[in-house]
Amino acid sequence: MNRIKKYFLVVLLAITLLILTHYTYYYTTGNFHVVTKGEAYRSGQLNKDRLIACIKKYKLKSILNLRGKEQGALWYDDELKICSDFDIQHYDVALSATREISEENIEYMVNVFQSAPRPILIHCLAGADRSGFAAALWKVVVDKETEKEAQKQLSIIYGHLPFVKTKAMDKSFKKYMNSRLIYDH
Repeated sequence: MNRIKKYFLVVLLAITLLILTHYTYYYTTGNFHVVTKGEAYRSGQLNKDRLIACIKKYKLKSILNLRGKEQGALWYDDELKICSDFDIQHYDVALSATREISEENIEYMVNVFQSAPRPILIHCLAGADRSGFAAALWKVVVDKETEKEAQKQLSIIYGHLPFVKTKAMDKSFKKYMNSRLIYDH
């Protein structure tokens, strides 16, 4: 085997190992992260045990589900039951990671951020794209962070890839920030 083929195989193996490590991490942690300590957290869809553990550990008071209402789906019914058992407010908004977010849905999220009991858990399926957008929105609306700082929530660190169809989240955030500039002036 020549040197180029060996080099290619080593690089391919390293990339494969990196991808497997990345997905193992997200699977085992639920991609759970702090947005604002004691105020807001983000994650992927947590199973019952992880959700209960997070409720207890972080004293969650509300959940914003970005996947939309899915009555009859085990994950959704479990989440509603747990919220009822722990007296947690539950909010739903149906977003797609591959389509730009409507002004109505952004306004709904802003209203939830301003009125929901805290701490709040914001989640989608993987905790990368929709949760990244919502976390960035939180950072500018609630924490009054700059666009540049908030944009860090839409990062590969959380599993967001801005160069595929999920770039719709980046476009939505940019569009929201541009609309704020128009209204603020």
